[in-house]
Amino acid sequence: MTSLTERYLAAALRGIPEAQRADVERELRSSIADAVEDRLTAGEDRAEAETAVLEGLGDPVRLAAGLAGRPLYLIGPGLFVEYRQLLIMLLSVVIPIVGIVLAGVSLWGGEDLVGAIVDGVGGAWNTAIHLAFWVTVAFVLVERVDAMREARDEITGAHGHWTVDRLPALPASRVTAGETVGEVVTTLISIGGILFLNGASWFRDASGDVIGLFNPEVWGFWMPVLIAVLVAIAGLQIVIFLVGRWTIPLAFANTALQVAFTAPFAALALSGSLFNPEFADALGWPPLADGNGPVTLSIVAGAVLVTIWEIFDGFRRARRADTTIAGIGAPGKAL
Repeated sequence: MTSLTERYLAAALRGIPEAQRADVERELRSSIADAVEDRLTAGEDRAEAETAVLEGLGDPVRLAAGLAGRPLYLIGPGLFVEYRQLLIMLLSVVIPIVGIVLAGVSLWGGEDLVGAIVDGVGGAWNTAIHLAFWVTVAFVLVERVDAMREARDEITGAHGHWTVDRLPALPASRVTAGETVGEVVTTLISIGGILFLNGASWFRDASGDVIGLFNPEVWGFWMPVLIAVLVAIAGLQIVIFLVGRWTIPLAFANTALQVAFTAPFAALALSGSLFNPEFADALGWPPLADGNGPVTLSIVAGAVLVTIWEIFDGFRRARRADTTIAGIGAPGKAL
């Protein structure tokens, strides 16, 4: 099978329950191959034959719904695919922005970190509800009301006849050398940044010693621990590359390491133990060492958000790799 067929199969099989996926994949792959062979026998070009067969099958999302026995009905079958695509796009783009902005506004207004997170999550949830409700109402009206027939025709016309140009790319499962190098270099830069910031001679005390950015008490124990965790994170990236892909156990290992770094880092920062008070005084900004100060809260909020994303991304990529290995896009017989 060519990449075009593999992309079609991947898009279609995403909508098939896992228990049915292997059988459906086998039957669908065989049907496509047979149909293409028939066209080749009739003298058609291979690429044109494959394109014609796939476009004859139609939108893989609609095909999957029919194969799985799950009709596309919520507001009506005519515009369901367009409705779902628009709603998913809006929720994935708008909701994170709303949550981050509201949390930032709360922090700026003097709210503590927990309160700011609650405000951000609550505001994002309310926005998601309103967004889903009003988008649904709009499509219900377009689908059901005769007076909006023209708008309905414009939407379906804009969407047009399905072609293979709309196929999404195959899900990437193998971790590349470039990705691994990027992750390792980023981690090493973080370690170098910690060492540089603490050892830079911006300020000196009366005896001429450098006043470090980080609290000396923290530097003596916790900083070596945090640096060791970062080294372990870089090592995990190398292990993932050697394995060739993310797996669920590796995603759990990544979660443990991410939490092992962020939890003590956040606890130290919020307790006011992370930054050196003498450095803050020399800088002329004592709130820098304040656990409830805006700088500390912003740093902690950023670290927590990055950690959540890294954990989510690890499991997302592990699940995608498992799905690919299980059959989606698996190589079949050559056409």
